[in-house]
Amino acid sequence: MKNYLRVFGHTAVDVILQTDSLPEPNTSTAVKERTERWGGTGANIAKAASDLEVKTALSSFVGEDFPERYEISLTESGVNINDLIKLNGSKTPTCWIVTEPGGNQMALMDQGAMDEIKDRVPDQYLIGDSRVIHIGTGRPEYYRKVMKTASRSGKTIAFDPAQELKYVYEPDVFEELIALADIFFCNETEAELTLEYLKLNEVEDLLDYVDHVIVTKGSRGSTLYTKDTTEDVPSIEPKNIVDPTGAGDCYRAGFYAGVYREYDLFECCLIGAARASFALESYGPQDNKIHWENVVKRLEEAGHGIIN
Repeated sequence: MKNYLRVFGHTAVDVILQTDSLPEPNTSTAVKERTERWGGTGANIAKAASDLEVKTALSSFVGEDFPERYEISLTESGVNINDLIKLNGSKTPTCWIVTEPGGNQMALMDQGAMDEIKDRVPDQYLIGDSRVIHIGTGRPEYYRKVMKTASRSGKTIAFDPAQELKYVYEPDVFEELIALADIFFCNETEAELTLEYLKLNEVEDLLDYVDHVIVTKGSRGSTLYTKDTTEDVPSIEPKNIVDPTGAGDCYRAGFYAGVYREYDLFECCLIGAARASFALESYGPQDNKIHWENVVKRLEEAGHGIIN
């Protein structure tokens, strides 16, 4: 099999704006610092996973203006970009992210090329050449086709609609797609919305749809739900906090690095927490190349020995 992991999601340019506080409606606030970085949930996960030596492919759509340096960065990390498609006449997705001290964020997303894919037909061969399929942000009409193909092929499917759960998905569509998945990723806010969509009371009830649920909780770590147990996973302290953008994506990359190496799921979440801690230390989740040895060392320093 050519790839272990195939990631579907955005490849975007992130414009990160640092402010003293998030603006209230009908008000403005001063930008203290502005930086532009490579981003997008799909590309973030794919690059971070590849840097951790997981054979990873990226399936995504960008515009004619896609920066050549971004493409070079992905390939230098070993990401397979055979399914990174440039659409003529389209723009590369761009996200403006406003961050205040303490880590709270708000974002404005120009979907660009990713808003034009709902009628496209996914390449069945490319889905078949990977063992694990991660479905991130993007059009549910397209991902329905991807997930059905992956399910028929016996692939492990992780569903991770992230912030788009609120403004892209309708409850019936969401229910249809989560029923096709094996793993569901979300944060606490998304977990609450998920329960509302499905008319459920507890996160554990989601196990009627999937085998595993992972809820990330920022500095309070994460929780792993399986049919047998619920386990709280601690966070791993970063050396300093610069910007939280993409930390959740790096958590997922670390999780897959653990699964790839056949660690148990609790350890995979712990590896995810360690990888996420590095993302907090720089602007943009793709700025630094973090290798497996870096993650192992950080875990050891935090008192969590992982066999290398």
